[in-house]
Amino acid sequence: MQELRFSSIELFNEETREFFIRRSIILHWLGIIFFPLFSLLDYLVTNNNFSTFLIWRLLFASLLIISLIQIKRRHSYPLTLLLTAIGGMAGTGLISWMCLFMGEICTIYYGGIILVLIGVTGLLPLTMKQAIISGFSLFGAYIIPQFFMAGLSPSIQQTLFNNSFFFISFILVTSVLSRENSKTRLRQFLLRNKIESLGSELTLRTKNLKATVKNRMKEIEESKIRYQFLYDNISDFVVLIDKNGTLLLANTRFKLAFRDVLEKNAKASFFDTVHTDDREVILDDIIKTLHNQCSVTNIEFRLKTDRQNSIDVECNTKRIGSDEDLIGYQLIMRDISVKKNMQHKLKQSQHQVAQARMATILGLAQLAEYRDQETGNHLEQIREYSRILAIELSIWPEYQERVTATYINCIYFASILHDIGKVGIPDSILLKQGKLDEEEFTIMKQHTQVGADVLEAVITKKTEKSFLNMGKDIAYSHHEKWDGSGYPLGLKKEEIPLSACIVALADMYDALTSKRCYKSAFSHEKAKGIIIEGKGKHFSPDIVTAFLNREQDFIQMRKDLLVQVQ
Repeated sequence: MQELRFSSIELFNEETREFFIRRSIILHWLGIIFFPLFSLLDYLVTNNNFSTFLIWRLLFASLLIISLIQIKRRHSYPLTLLLTAIGGMAGTGLISWMCLFMGEICTIYYGGIILVLIGVTGLLPLTMKQAIISGFSLFGAYIIPQFFMAGLSPSIQQTLFNNSFFFISFILVTSVLSRENSKTRLRQFLLRNKIESLGSELTLRTKNLKATVKNRMKEIEESKIRYQFLYDNISDFVVLIDKNGTLLLANTRFKLAFRDVLEKNAKASFFDTVHTDDREVILDDIIKTLHNQCSVTNIEFRLKTDRQNSIDVECNTKRIGSDEDLIGYQLIMRDISVKKNMQHKLKQSQHQVAQARMATILGLAQLAEYRDQETGNHLEQIREYSRILAIELSIWPEYQERVTATYINCIYFASILHDIGKVGIPDSILLKQGKLDEEEFTIMKQHTQVGADVLEAVITKKTEKSFLNMGKDIAYSHHEKWDGSGYPLGLKKEEIPLSACIVALADMYDALTSKRCYKSAFSHEKAKGIIIEGKGKHFSPDIVTAFLNREQDFIQMRKDLLVQVQ
C-alpha cells in the first residue's frame, strides 16, 4: 500500500512537472507579446525615453524567445525552472531599472512589476515554498536597483517602503493560494486514480457477467424461468418484474437487502424498493421503453433500503419473452454508490478551487480599497446599490433579456472590482489631502487601465470568466460619461457597457452621501439633485430613472449600512 502511494506521488509529481512546462511556455509567450506591447505606455508616459525603452523591451523579448526555444527543444523541468526564474527576475529588474532611468521611484511602472509577480505565482503550478522563493526573488530584482535611490529623501524612502509592503503582501497571498492549489490538485489526482482503480476493479469483477447473462437468457426463455440458482450466483441485484412492477423473481442479494419490504407483502411491488423521486424513471425509461425494444442499458436510479438509506445503481434491462407471450422484464442492477460518492467529492473539490480563486480576486479588490482608510464600507455599499439598480432594470421589457438573474449576481460581485487598478497608483497621489493637480490627475486616471489589465491577466487562467469580464468592463469604463466627456476613451451613450453605467451612478451616490476628508456627507436629497442634474450628461437617463424608481430602497440600504458600521 505504501509502495502504491509512493508510486502515485511520483506520477503526480511527473504530471505537475509536465504541467509546469506547459504553463511556462504560455508565460513566455505572454512576456514575448505583451512586454513589447507596453511600449504604447512608454509613448504616453515618457515619450523622451520611448526609443531607449523600446530597445530594452525588444532585447528582453528576444531573451524570452531564446529561452522558449530551449524549453521546447529539451523539454526539461530543471532547465524550464531555471529559465523561467531568470526570465521573471530579468523582467522585474528591467522594469525597476526603467523606474530608475526615469528618475522617479513612485512611477506607475510599479504596476508592471506586480503583474509579473501575479503572472509567475498565479499561472505556474508552484508549491508554497516555490511561490515564496519566486516572489522574494522578484522582490529582490525590484528592490536592489531601487535601493540605490532610497537615501535621496524621506519621501522616496517612504514610497519604497510602501511599495515593498504591498509587494510582500502579494507574495504572502499568492503563496497561500499556491499551497491550497497544490493540495487541491493532489486530492483531485488521488481521487481520479482511485476512481479509475475502482472502475478497473468493477470491470474485472463483472467482465464475464454479460456473457453469462447472454448464455442463460435463452435457457430462461425456453424453460420459463426454471434456473433460479443463476440469479443467486450473481453479485449484483437481479429481479424479474411484470409490466405492472410486481416482483416475480429476485436473487439472494436483493432479498437480503430488501427483506422487510418483501416480508410485508407477498405480492410486493418492485416500486416499493425504489426511491420515491425515481419511480418515474422505472416507468418511463424502462417499462415503457421495453414495449418498443428488447433491452435498455445504463439507466441510473436509487433503491431505498429498509432503513430509508439510498443505494445508487446502474441498471441493464431486457424483455423476457415475445410480445404475445411476455414473461416480464429482467433488471440487473449494479451498486455504483462508491463511484457516485467519488464523483461528488471531486465536484466539491473543483467547487472549492473555484471559490479559492474568487476569494483571491475579491481580496485584491479589498486590498486596493484598504489603502484609503476613509472609504469605510465603500465596497459593500457599491455592490448593494448596483444590485438594486440591476434588479429594477431586470423588470423593464427592453432589459429583460440582458439583465438576468445571472447578470444581477455577476454585477453584485464585479462592481467591487471597479477601483482595483488603484493598487498601481502611488500613495502620494491616492492619499493626497486636497485637490490633485493636472499631472497627478493624469496619473490617477491610469487606474482604469491598470485595473482592466490586472483582470485581463486573471481571465486567462480559466476562472469565472463572465464575472471577471464584467469586472474588467467596469474597472475600465466606470469613469466614462453619457455625453462622452469621461475617461479613459471618451465613450458616450450605448458605447459604454451597461454594467459600467450602473456602477458609475452607484459610485457617485456613495461618494456624495459618504464623509470624506475634503467634505461632509451630503443628504440623500442633495445627492439626488446632483444625480438628476447629471441625467443625460454624466449618467445614462435609464439608470437615473431606475434610481428614482428605487429611491426608497437606496435610502433604506444606506440606513442599514450605517447601522452596520456603528
